[in-house]
Amino acid sequence: MDEKHTASRKMKWLLRIVSTAAVVAWMTVIFLFSEDDVEKSTSKSDKVVDAVIVVAEDVHLVKPKDITPKKRDRLALLVRKGGHVTEYAVLGVLLMLALTAWGVKSLLLRCGIALGVAAAYAATDEYHQLSVSGRSGKFLDVGIDTGGAMVGIAIVWLIIFLRRRHKDAKRKTAPENGEK
Repeated sequence: MDEKHTASRKMKWLLRIVSTAAVVAWMTVIFLFSEDDVEKSTSKSDKVVDAVIVVAEDVHLVKPKDITPKKRDRLALLVRKGGHVTEYAVLGVLLMLALTAWGVKSLLLRCGIALGVAAAYAATDEYHQLSVSGRSGKFLDVGIDTGGAMVGIAIVWLIIFLRRRHKDAKRKTAPENGEK
């Protein structure tokens, strides 16, 4: 084997290891968030809600008196569910990258596997929350998590689609061999 081929094989394995480690690391982050009891989880969400309100007030989107407890509760719900979507969108992207590194050629197959793994992980994560004080496992959250993974997968798909389209357009506008 020549040096170029050996270096290429080493790089493929490095990408496989790093991308797989990134998936496992992110799944661990999700698990650790789910490990928080209801008080700790609510406290984290409340900090984000407070920050959003401060920014909204600073840019004059809302007045302090407009933030009723009911509106704050709605915002807290959006923050919590938005957190689910974001966590799983990142997981969807990482799964797509790992599957690419492992040589899954078909984009449709990559999307399907990534979505299946993310949905299965979401289900196990909600099951895990059943054992955490004050938390519950909800089918709705599995759906929200899976939807988040779909967002991440769709982002990767869109990037691939746009890159292919750009390459095709470039190829069509390039002069033919021998032409000037």
